[in-house]
Order: sequence, then structure tokens, then C-alpha cells
Amino acid sequence: MSLFEVKCPMCKGMLWIDPATGKVVDHKTADQQKANFEEFLKNRNKTTAWDDKFQKAKEEEKKRKTEIEANFKKAKENPEEGSSEPMKSPLDWD
Repeated sequence: MSLFEVKCPMCKGMLWIDPATGKVVDHKTADQQKANFEEFLKNRNKTTAWDDKFQKAKEEEKKRKTEIEANFKKAKENPEEGSSEPMKSPLDWD
């Protein structure tokens, strides 16, 4: 009788299954490593770096939005200043 050897989806251990009955004959759990405090601190520092980058991007986006709104307001007040040539028809783009 040969058994199937399958990796356990729950604990990442090994399961031995009898092909005739489909039942689990044996189960060996995987060795779990305990959490390391130093690795936790390193990962925590990486997280704060991502938070800093996110905040910086958020501030840049806010600055960009205010610049766009200022340009739009300026163009709205003085529509003749923006362009000297008339708008072209999309049908003439060929």
C-alpha cells in the first residue's frame, strides 16, 4: 500500500493519505519559528517609511490640486489670454 504525501493547507505540514479509503493516515505539523523581536522592529521601521512616503505623496497631490485650481481660476477670469488661435474641429485632425 503506497500513501499519498500532501502538504497541509492549514499548517503547512505533511499529510499522508490512504488512496483506497481517502482518509488521512498520518499528519506531521511543520516546525513554526517563533517571532523575533529584532525582525519585528525592522518591519516596523519599514512600515513607518511607507507611511512617510504616503504622507509626502498626499501633500504633493494637495499642492498640485491647488495649483490646478489657481490656473483654472486665472483662465476663467481672462479667457482671451490663454490662446490666440481658434479651436480646431476634431474632424480636421486627419
